[in-house]
Amino acid sequence: MFLQKLDIQGFKSFANKTVLEFPNASKKGKGITAIVGPNGSGKSNIADAIRWVLGEQSVKMLRGKKSEDVIFSGSDKKSRLGLAEVSLYFNNNDRAIPIDYPEVVITRRLYRDGESEYLINKAKTRLQDIVLLLAKANLAQRTYCVIGQGMVDSILSATLQERKEFFDEAAGVLQYRIKRDQALSKFKATLENLVQTDLMIQEIEPRVRSLGRQVKRLEKREEAEKELKAAQRQYYGRLWEDLGVKTKNQTLRLHGVKKNKEIKENSLRNIVNNLAVAEKKTQRTEIFNQLQAEYEKIYEQKNSLREKEIILKNKLEMSRRIEIEESRPITNFDIINKLERFLERQDHLVAVMSGVVSPDDLKKIKDQFTALNKEFRDFIGAVKNPTLAAKKIIHEDPTLQKELVEILNEMAKIVDVLKEVQNKIANFNQEEEKKNKELFDLQREFQSVQQEVNELARQYNEINIELARFETRQEDLENEINRELGNIEALSDERGEEVPELEAISKIQQLKHQMELIGGIDPETIKEYEETKTRYDFLSSQAKDLEEAIKSLEKAIEQLDEAIKKQFNEAFKQINYEFEQYFKILFSGGKASLVKVAISPEVKGENGDGDEGIEAGILMVEQKPEAGILKEAENFSKRLREREKENYSGIEIHATPPGKRLKNINMLSGGERALTSIALICAIISNNPSPFVVLDEVDAALDESNSIRFAEILDRLSDKTQFIAITHNRATMQKAILLYGVTMGDDGVSKLLSIDLAEAEKAVGNS
Repeated sequence: MFLQKLDIQGFKSFANKTVLEFPNASKKGKGITAIVGPNGSGKSNIADAIRWVLGEQSVKMLRGKKSEDVIFSGSDKKSRLGLAEVSLYFNNNDRAIPIDYPEVVITRRLYRDGESEYLINKAKTRLQDIVLLLAKANLAQRTYCVIGQGMVDSILSATLQERKEFFDEAAGVLQYRIKRDQALSKFKATLENLVQTDLMIQEIEPRVRSLGRQVKRLEKREEAEKELKAAQRQYYGRLWEDLGVKTKNQTLRLHGVKKNKEIKENSLRNIVNNLAVAEKKTQRTEIFNQLQAEYEKIYEQKNSLREKEIILKNKLEMSRRIEIEESRPITNFDIINKLERFLERQDHLVAVMSGVVSPDDLKKIKDQFTALNKEFRDFIGAVKNPTLAAKKIIHEDPTLQKELVEILNEMAKIVDVLKEVQNKIANFNQEEEKKNKELFDLQREFQSVQQEVNELARQYNEINIELARFETRQEDLENEINRELGNIEALSDERGEEVPELEAISKIQQLKHQMELIGGIDPETIKEYEETKTRYDFLSSQAKDLEEAIKSLEKAIEQLDEAIKKQFNEAFKQINYEFEQYFKILFSGGKASLVKVAISPEVKGENGDGDEGIEAGILMVEQKPEAGILKEAENFSKRLREREKENYSGIEIHATPPGKRLKNINMLSGGERALTSIALICAIISNNPSPFVVLDEVDAALDESNSIRFAEILDRLSDKTQFIAITHNRATMQKAILLYGVTMGDDGVSKLLSIDLAEAEKAVGNS
């Protein structure tokens, strides 16, 4: 790695863009570039530009009073600029700067409004990242990488602690120091975060416990509520199902009763219709009266003929001479014949009586029964006196006899007609009796069916009333289910083990009582608990991460301390050896050495420096030393303080030029101090060479002979590092492979001229 190019624009006196290229083609090594020019031309501004782009923050080190002093301030002939920009171009083929680019360009810009930018290969970055990258490449802005005017003597006049910092960089442990400081800073911040996190955990932990208890109660309530809902779903589900089954059965029964009722009503209507027809059939009194009237008429005719017969017989009796010849008894034939006639007449009266409806007809029939009874009693009396006188007709009237025969013939005909009418009446009565029986049957059937219809109507009404009760119960049950379970769809289809209703009700009441004992809990409690628990868990996780980070930082710091100690001791030993060798070369003899001395932390404090990470760590630990990880951090801080007591080493410089016995460098002359400082710088460069070193008039105080020796030393060291020497010394110029001249015109702007001395030598040789 080496410096290829330097671009300056707007920085101090370099108002215009100025490019300095640094070759690396010398066979001897990296070579020396000399920058020369009269005083006030702006040569040292090149050194300041390099220090500035490397990250220098001290305006005093840049020979200014405020940050904007690095921007070209203008002159009578050229106005001031608003921007200062410096870029360093490094050849990074060896990847000394640990980024994967063959060329690395580091740029710093400052605007007059105070805004600044750092860029690596035109990408904005942080100063901290640049400082760490440069430290890894063994570059820094404040030590031996850029050695300015007066800085040579400042090494000797520096405090013990300032020298130690100088030697830290010289020993190559600066990057470890930076990492250690970063680790200590992180240690402090992590410790602070841990304390704050622990305080927050302590603050919200009681709330988490309180909310946790409430949530547990709520969980118990939820369990009870879940069990209650399950019991209610089963209980109400069974009730709903049973009620549905009952309703369905009653509905089916209602439909059946309704259907039967409709059938019976249809039957009843048919019976009514049949009754109407039957009643119409039975209303035939006129026919009966006609037959009765016909019978009575014929019977009157018969009676009339009977009277005529009697009269004729009387007349014949009167016209006859009757002689009784003998008397004879009444025979059985006569009795039977007489009785048959009585029965015949009685049957006739009975038949007539069955069709009589008026009182007059009944009276007539009654009179006829009376006459028949008298005649029957007279016959009985005659039977009791069975002797009859036989008569013998001696004389008869023929005319009367003829009339009697005619009457008897006519009477026989009337008897036949009378029998025929009697038969009609009997048939009519039989038919009417049959019709009456049918009517009575229909009436009985009507009554029976009517009773069945009435019973079915009663059942229908009862079922309707029962269904109405079921519907009311169903509506009440649905309202109760909606109130208890939210909606009817929440009913469980699984009935589970059959539980008696009283037992199910008792269980539901117990669960409700249990929920009442638990009490109501704000639903927001869960949300608050979840949020608080999430924050608590997050803080606890953060605390664990911070604890792990603290342990990791402790381990890293201890490892860095070990690395720093080891590398510093090895480098210090080598630098001490080289210092004595270069001292002898510059002084042509004498003795010189570097000695580590222990200094107390109080001296360190007086010098204004301090390990803020350790102090902060101690401070934070003391806030709460009882915590486990914080107690460990306190112990770690104690170990750091113990190590710092051991490592609080300043560096004393002992120098004894030839022929002198003094060791204290404060007793050296100005020239001796300069040579001693140069010997020390050369020893450091020899041991741990920086990629390039800027020497800003370091050899200004040397006489000609010492200048020659110094130039020879630079020439030998140029195979290890790249030198950029701002000088007036001819010996140094002679060792340079490239010479830049800086001039300044009347516009106050520095200008650059360059001469390739190798090419110039060739030109002179050819001439």
